[in-house]
Amino acid sequence: MNLSVIIFIFYRLTNIMQFITGYFFMKCMDCMIKRREGRFPFLFGLVLYSSVSTMVIFPNDMTNISFALLLFALANFTLYRGKWLVKLSTILIFLPIAASVNLLYIDVGGAVFMQFFTEKDEAANAILSSITSVVLPVFWMVFYRFFNPSLKKIQNIFTDKAWTIVDIISLASFFALFSCIYLAPEPKTYLIWPCITSCLITNIGSVRLAAYLADGLHADLERKNLQLQKNYYEELEHSQNQIRQIRHDMNSHLSVVGSLLNDGNLSEAKEYFSKISGYMQTANRKFCQNSVVNAVINAKYQMITNASIDAFLNIDIDKMIFIDDVNLCTIFANTLDNAIEACQKIDDTAKRKLELRCRYTENGYFSYALTNSKINEINEKKGRFLSDKEDQSAHGIGISSVKEIVDNYDGTLDISYDNEWFKVVILIG
Repeated sequence: MNLSVIIFIFYRLTNIMQFITGYFFMKCMDCMIKRREGRFPFLFGLVLYSSVSTMVIFPNDMTNISFALLLFALANFTLYRGKWLVKLSTILIFLPIAASVNLLYIDVGGAVFMQFFTEKDEAANAILSSITSVVLPVFWMVFYRFFNPSLKKIQNIFTDKAWTIVDIISLASFFALFSCIYLAPEPKTYLIWPCITSCLITNIGSVRLAAYLADGLHADLERKNLQLQKNYYEELEHSQNQIRQIRHDMNSHLSVVGSLLNDGNLSEAKEYFSKISGYMQTANRKFCQNSVVNAVINAKYQMITNASIDAFLNIDIDKMIFIDDVNLCTIFANTLDNAIEACQKIDDTAKRKLELRCRYTENGYFSYALTNSKINEINEKKGRFLSDKEDQSAHGIGISSVKEIVDNYDGTLDISYDNEWFKVVILIG
C-alpha cells in the first residue's frame, strides 16, 4: 500500500469523525429547539452542523468564523420551528463553544505538531489529524450526554425573559471570541489561549446557569399549579357536596312533587322537578373523557349556571396526548374565570353570553376559542392585560400563565375585543 493510499484513508477517517461531531452537535440543538420533521431537514442539518462544529478556526482569520456564523444561522432559522429568540440564543450559546474548541484544537495541536514535524510531512499530518480528530466528536458526545437533561429542561420551561438573560451573558464571550481571533498577535497566538478558554468555560457555565434558572421557573410553575389544583378540588368538593345534599334530600323532594301532583298543582310540580333536574344535570355533565379536565369544566359550568350566563360549550379533546392535564386545566380555568367574571359585571342577565369551542384534530392540532360578552373596559399595557380589581393579587395566574403554556408548546395566542365582546383563540400543533 503506497503512501498516497494511506493518506487518503486517514483523511476519509477524519471526514467520518466530522460527521459524527456534527451529529452530536445537532442533537444538542434538538434538545433546545424543535427540528422540522422529515429526512431532508435531518440530512441537510447534518451537513451544515458538521461544517459548523468542525470549521477550521485560525487566529487572524475572520473568514472561517464568519462563515461558521452564517451557516449556523442558516441551519437554525430554516431547519427548526419556534421563536426567533430561541434560535438566536442557541447561536450565542453554542457558536463560542464550538469555535473555542476548534481554535484551541487547531492552534494548540498545530503548535505541538510543529515541534516534531514540518509542513512538508504530509503523511504525518494526515495520520495525526485523523487521530486527533477524535477529540471533537468525543467532546460533543460527552457534552450531549452530560447536558442533555439541562437542555431539555430549558426548552420546556424557559420564558422570553429568561432567554434574554442568558443571551446577555453569552454576548460577552461571543464578542470576546471575535475580538481574540481578529486581534491575535502573530506569531504569539498562544497569548489568546487563556481568553479563548475563558469563552469556552463561560458559555458552558451559561448552560448550567440556564438549567438553574429553569429549575427556579419550574418550581414557581409547580407552586402555581398546586394552588390551581387546590382551587380545582375545592370547587369539585363543593359540587360533590351539592350532589350529596340533593341525594340525601331526594325522598323529601319526591314527597313534595307527589304532594303537589295530588293537590292538582301540575305547573308547580313541573317547576319544582325542573329545578331538581337542573341541579343534577349541571353537577354531572360529561364534557370529555379526561376525568380531571371534566371535573374542572363541571366546576366552571356550575359557576356559569349560578351566574345565569347563557353558555354553549363544545369540547372534543378525547384523543389529546401532547398537552398534559395540568396545562389543559390552566388554560380552561383561567380563561373561563375571566369570561365568567366579565359576564357577571353585566347587569342585564339576558346579555350574559359565553361560547367555548375546543377540539383536537386527527392531524395533531389543538384549537381553543372562547368568546364572552362584556361591558367593562379592557386595560392593556405593553401587551399585558391589567386587572381592574382593587386587589391585584386576586386575579389568579391569569392570561400570562396561559401565554407561557402556549409559548412552551410553540403555539399561538390571539386576543381580540370590542365594546361588547372578548375573544381568546389558542392554536397549538
